[in-house]
Amino acid sequence: MRTLISCFTVLTIFYSCSTTAFSQDSPDLEAKTRIVYSHGVKRLTNIFTMKPDGSDRRQLTDTQAKDWEPVWSPDGNRIAFSSNRDGDFEIYTIQADGSDLKQLTRNTAVDRQPEWSPDGGILYFISNQDTPTTQIYSMNSDGTGRTRITSSEKHATHPTCSPDGKKIVFQLGGINKRSKEKSEIYMMHLGSPKLINLSQNPAHDKVAAFSPDGSFISFQSYRDGNFELYRMRTDGSEQTRLTNHPAKDKRSTWSPDGRRIAFQGYRTGHWEIYTMNPDGSDLRQVTSGTADSKHPDWSGYVR
Repeated sequence: MRTLISCFTVLTIFYSCSTTAFSQDSPDLEAKTRIVYSHGVKRLTNIFTMKPDGSDRRQLTDTQAKDWEPVWSPDGNRIAFSSNRDGDFEIYTIQADGSDLKQLTRNTAVDRQPEWSPDGGILYFISNQDTPTTQIYSMNSDGTGRTRITSSEKHATHPTCSPDGKKIVFQLGGINKRSKEKSEIYMMHLGSPKLINLSQNPAHDKVAAFSPDGSFISFQSYRDGNFELYRMRTDGSEQTRLTNHPAKDKRSTWSPDGRRIAFQGYRTGHWEIYTMNPDGSDLRQVTSGTADSKHPDWSGYVR
């Protein structure tokens, strides 16, 4: 049995997240889904979408700032992202065509890494508004009802909600590979103070993503001397390496049918987006250029 760790004080609040309503029976990923991502140079990035093969690229934002970490709402109608366009990182949403910009957070803290609940009613994100370390918060999709979910001396980052809405998985510990404190992937059942260490490895394990059916979690690990992508069962078993390259591979996201995984890789001397089968086979590069393409998130089926 995996070790249960209760080093957090978790507020006794339970968010009921119903399963997402969009269809998952179409095999036509190219025609009916899109990947959202950030594109640009270090201090200037904007939000783009494209078809999963890299075609039909569309720019949604145009700022002299960092617009990044975009995520689709479950129905594909809106995109949440973080931006420092007002001087510090806040959470925003836009329509899928880039219109109707809404700012959801307004404070002097760092608010980043938004993640939707499966019913689209809640956004999870990280902030250091109350503590020296970043913690996980939730709020309604209109920015109201902000509540802190975790409380720890360690950084809690990169939350992702399970497809059934009953659990969140996140990274606890070192925020980059240079941190002396190693990061691990943890799971928390919403409404419970107990945490489960899923990755249990002495190297950095980071940035998890659920498969659409909730049976697998992909994540990145530094256990091989550079970041590679791995997959494991949701109980932490069957940890399997998916990529094997001298360059860094990070930030995975699953197609809505579970047949492909998109991720960012540094294989060309800058970040590009790739897709592959869930076993690591059939690798395809879908972006190319001289600027970085990062933070991919695969939409559900667009009706």
